[in-house]
Amino acid sequence: MTTPPLRRPRTLRPATMRDHDVHERPATPLELLFDLCFVVAVAVLAAQLDHGIVDGHALEAAIAYALLFIPIWWAWMSYTWFATAFSHDDPLTRLLTLLQMGGVLAVAAAVPAAWEGELLAFALAYAVMRLPLVLQWLRSARDDALHRGFALTYAVGSVLAQVLWVVGALAPTAAGAVVFVVALATELTTPVLAVRRSPDRVFHPGHIAERYGLFTIIVFGETILAVSVGLRDTLDGDGDLGAAPAVVTAALVIAFSLWWIYFDTLGPEALTRNRAAAFRWGYGHYVLFAAIAAAGAGVQAQLHLAHADDRGGNLVAAAALAVPVAIALASIAWLHRTSNGAAATAVPLYVGAGAVLVLLVPAGSLPAAVVDGAIALVVALLVVREVVSRARSERPDPTP
Repeated sequence: MTTPPLRRPRTLRPATMRDHDVHERPATPLELLFDLCFVVAVAVLAAQLDHGIVDGHALEAAIAYALLFIPIWWAWMSYTWFATAFSHDDPLTRLLTLLQMGGVLAVAAAVPAAWEGELLAFALAYAVMRLPLVLQWLRSARDDALHRGFALTYAVGSVLAQVLWVVGALAPTAAGAVVFVVALATELTTPVLAVRRSPDRVFHPGHIAERYGLFTIIVFGETILAVSVGLRDTLDGDGDLGAAPAVVTAALVIAFSLWWIYFDTLGPEALTRNRAAAFRWGYGHYVLFAAIAAAGAGVQAQLHLAHADDRGGNLVAAAALAVPVAIALASIAWLHRTSNGAAATAVPLYVGAGAVLVLLVPAGSLPAAVVDGAIALVVALLVVREVVSRARSERPDPTP
């Protein structure tokens, strides 16, 4: 008498590839909950950037911020691209996602130490946080024979990268830097190698566009949070608001205008056309995300530096917002040009980015609030141009 095969509990679903031909593929509540942890991680990192600018170490702080933003962005991105491929919302998936969420919070807690050069705790927290996702890839490799090579490549590449991150943190400074470069290269090339082993498309363009849009809103939230915290600190001081209302107003106009430009310029069409656009979309958003979050830190730094009256202080305060805004505009333009193939319509955004940087020429002799107002005017004019251009394109042709 043979023993019948064990049946999978009905609450567990096969971890197979989703159908990417369905018209709608919205983000799930689980994905939205996962995103909340990155609100904390980005906020902690932005606060470190703010402190670095205020303490007079703007350049060093900007470099540290850009480097530490990479693993935080990559952790979110890795989960997002897994979810668009194998989003089986069952109890095991939820528990593994919960473990990842705890890991993200641990990574956020280790950011201040990593900022000071103590990288081991950060590397360990990051590696442990990524392990549940490795288990998700292995589970998918087991259940989906057609996409087994794709999932296994992700799993192996992720494990190798985590080992390298920890080894780099343990190694001497010079050797550790080399290992970190290899670890980052492993992370970035793993998706490219994995996709080559898939017989068909492994993402839903609408879902990916929505997920990136949602994370864009998260980093915009850093500007809103910076405005709130900075204004609160000002009110808790001697009661002299000074330039704070002008800085806050300009920051809100800038954030809203960048939001408008982003969501009116970029869409899922580029991801529908070809696979290559997906890599440009995914990797290119790193610069955009980091820049938008840095703009929030810049606003908060400006409010903290409001009483600086030296030329150097004015220039640093203005640059703390102007540089991230210029990078954000240039990033949107690049994504629009390379993904949507719209070179002509990207030109005004590049021009706007250049105009924002030009405003730094007289910034040393002007209050930061004045420069902020000029930046707000530039991005607002880009919105007006977008609205007028869209209205013209939608106008019916008068010819019969």
